[in-house]
Amino acid sequence: MPRHQMQARNNEHRQVKMHILLTGKDGQLGWELHRRLEQAYNVIAIGRNDHDFRNAQHLHDMLKRLPPLSLIVNAAAYTDVDKAEHEPLTAELVNAEAPAVLASEADRRGIPMIHFSTDYVFDGRKWTKPYTEDDRPNPISVYGWSKLAGEHRVRDICNRHLIFRLSGLYGTRCRNFLTTMLKCLQQGKPPRVVDDQIISPNWCPMVAEAVDHVVARIGNIGHNEWGVYHLTGTGSTTWYEFAHRIIEKMSQLWDKPMLVPQAVSSDEYGAAAKRPAYSIMNPDKFSRTFSNALPDWQMQFLHCINEG
Repeated sequence: MPRHQMQARNNEHRQVKMHILLTGKDGQLGWELHRRLEQAYNVIAIGRNDHDFRNAQHLHDMLKRLPPLSLIVNAAAYTDVDKAEHEPLTAELVNAEAPAVLASEADRRGIPMIHFSTDYVFDGRKWTKPYTEDDRPNPISVYGWSKLAGEHRVRDICNRHLIFRLSGLYGTRCRNFLTTMLKCLQQGKPPRVVDDQIISPNWCPMVAEAVDHVVARIGNIGHNEWGVYHLTGTGSTTWYEFAHRIIEKMSQLWDKPMLVPQAVSSDEYGAAAKRPAYSIMNPDKFSRTFSNALPDWQMQFLHCINEG
């Protein structure tokens, strides 16, 4: 289909206002999604203060009371990677059982579902090139296993699903790597940061923008386009290099003395949960399918600094 015809159909789809259920509105991604989606659609947004996502039966009962919906977007998740090691049941309830209930409701209503997963479904042993959607997951943490279980539940229950694997999310809201580094800079305390985990950071507003682009196309998505996608920018860095970049830029903007992060190994850092040493994902499938792509991680960070 020519691009101008596709755009016309997308605009027509927006004019017939979709009714979207968005979960996880209080999280850093959910907040950005809510802010964007409510500009064009009717959004019912719920968060942890509205519902306990550990209670599957209550979630099921709440969903039955909702008005007609066009789409479910699940951004709710248990994301405390280290705490999950000690609370595996809670991680499973929120990251696997709750998505299963949402997928069941989407299937019952005959509507699509968007669900978010993580690069932590991989074990980090690939090294040679970025992970593709065809690579076999092998999580090494409770959090990773719970997110992979959620993927399986959604895929098995709801045929019209889009699962977007994300990596290294950060923003100026909520607790994340960026806000942690900014707090260290404000307090004048050099942070200890691991230098042996290769990652690709992604700025939440740009991820939300990409998802908004997909939502506009939901009505035109064909049978072969449902499935799992890696939604990430290109390029790679380490947490240490990213920390150094953040502190360098912000110390200039805030006119504060430059701090030098302390580089440590993952073993020296001593986190409760293991992280993949390499979790770079290939975004080509997403780019081809949706004619959209996130910038590389450095460009995303520049956008973040300029807008922050």
